[in-house]
Amino acid sequence: MRDLSTLRGVVTMGSPLDREAALRYQRVLHPRIFNGYGSTEGFWNTFLRPVDLPEMAGTAGRACIDDDVAVVKLFDDRPAMPHETVARDGQEVGEVIVRSPKNAGQYSANPEQDAAKFHDGWLHIGDLATWDAGEYVTIVGRRDDMLLSGGENVHPVGVEAALCEHPDVADALVVGVPDDTWGQLVVAYIVPRSGAEGLAGRRAAADALDAHCRTHPMLSRFKRPRAYRVVDSLPVSATGKKLHYKATATAREEMAQGLFSRPGGGDGGA
Repeated sequence: MRDLSTLRGVVTMGSPLDREAALRYQRVLHPRIFNGYGSTEGFWNTFLRPVDLPEMAGTAGRACIDDDVAVVKLFDDRPAMPHETVARDGQEVGEVIVRSPKNAGQYSANPEQDAAKFHDGWLHIGDLATWDAGEYVTIVGRRDDMLLSGGENVHPVGVEAALCEHPDVADALVVGVPDDTWGQLVVAYIVPRSGAEGLAGRRAAADALDAHCRTHPMLSRFKRPRAYRVVDSLPVSATGKKLHYKATATAREEMAQGLFSRPGGGDGGA
């Protein structure tokens, strides 16, 4: 046990704070939880405040003072203009763009790379999100990490958040592997909590996680992982961000080796 009597609040920065984590920190550490969301080029641009909790837990909050934030439509051939926003309905997915005095003037010495990020004073972060009538932004994933399974877009972050609501799951990482039927098959790496008896054994774990996903209100049928692999850790960066590209590079080979397990007793082999 630790003496937390001098603690006045908790501030986290960078990625949005998972809903379950925000509520747990409120319960265990302190009710005053703050979370700032942003990027290396833009510092932080939205802020989730204690008054937003618990109702808006899991969102990235709203725009900071002096910052403009919008969620704009996705186009294959050009960046969206700031006025081309998605519906403020908490459903339609778009890309987060920000305009702020804190924004960097350029990303690198590569003009092509800068041109993909900076447009008319707006920074295109590359994160995908929804927003609602109150302009609360909810991050659903990276544009680069988006999967296409059965003709439907699947955003790994949302599936990972749903998996982490299982009481025996400490963390999860979702990627896609090539599949003749689906285009990409949604699969998940799972880190179990210590002493998670419900995930003991590969097939038992796959069945338990599939049952959880089938009843989860936020997971449509096409978003459910079709195979699982229980691991001790996930590939992460020095700042703790999940490296989906690394997992994607290894998942195909591990699937062929039968290291993933499918619900119902099948394995990941061909």
